[in-house]
Amino acid sequence: MSRNHTSNLLVFWILATSLHSASSPALGQAASSPTDAATLARQILDDSRPEADRKRIIADNPQLSLPLLKALVADMPAADSKEEYRRIPWIWRVTVAAGKRNQVEELKPIVDFCVPPVNEPLRDWQAVVLGGGVINGIGLSGGWPDERIRAIAAGNPELSQRWKRLLKEAAVMADNPKVFKGTRYDALRILGVDTWNHRGAQLFRYLVKGVDDELQQGAIGGLSDMRSPCVAQAIVSGFSHYDPENRGFALKALLRDRDRTSVLLEAVEAGTVKTADLGSERLALLINNPDPSVRERARQLLARGAD
Repeated sequence: MSRNHTSNLLVFWILATSLHSASSPALGQAASSPTDAATLARQILDDSRPEADRKRIIADNPQLSLPLLKALVADMPAADSKEEYRRIPWIWRVTVAAGKRNQVEELKPIVDFCVPPVNEPLRDWQAVVLGGGVINGIGLSGGWPDERIRAIAAGNPELSQRWKRLLKEAAVMADNPKVFKGTRYDALRILGVDTWNHRGAQLFRYLVKGVDDELQQGAIGGLSDMRSPCVAQAIVSGFSHYDPENRGFALKALLRDRDRTSVLLEAVEAGTVKTADLGSERLALLINNPDPSVRERARQLLARGAD
């Protein structure tokens, strides 16, 4: 390719880029300021736009997670639950994406913005952001939410105080049948950042037979994030009556560390969990586990089952 031809292509690319930058941010250009975020939020909340385009705005602007969140909740009447729940799916999409990125610098201002002041109640959208967005997203990334929240609140006594009160508010919300079920799920996820002594019994109540599957899933997710030797046995206790999707979440929770995996292998040995329940990917994780004791035990169990 000649130098002149390369130069002509470069000029063309510059012109094309300039034209593209003048177009709407919803067409793919990343915005860069709170003003842009307000414009993008209006586009995200525009129900006449295709859902795929609205999702793309969020995906294309990770640097605007906090301004987008603020714009999405701006001017939202506290008493208008219909409008709040119209916006909640989009609020969730912004914040679960931030949770998955799992960066303190990004999550710290989001958490600070969403944890209510000590004299104000926990609103539904705040529970969605914190439980279904931030905490859930951190877990999906493979992180431990309690560690990240401690890092976020470090050196900020005022936020730590608000967080403690948030846990109490979430406990009440989780048990309130008047609250939308999906939001109760998010409140249950928040409780997973607390301790077993404080909230283990409350989460365990949602594992018993007959509990709604979505609420049961919230409790499994909350316990999955909770650090306690009691967690694994609690999750296994209801395995026989979990629906297929919740069994998958339970098994994922039981594979998060060595001690839980040991309890899972005990359950397989006892017949509480069947080898068929594990599936090929989880079986591979067990028989190829980096921990030699887990690996050997898993292989022995599987060999015994094949006899």
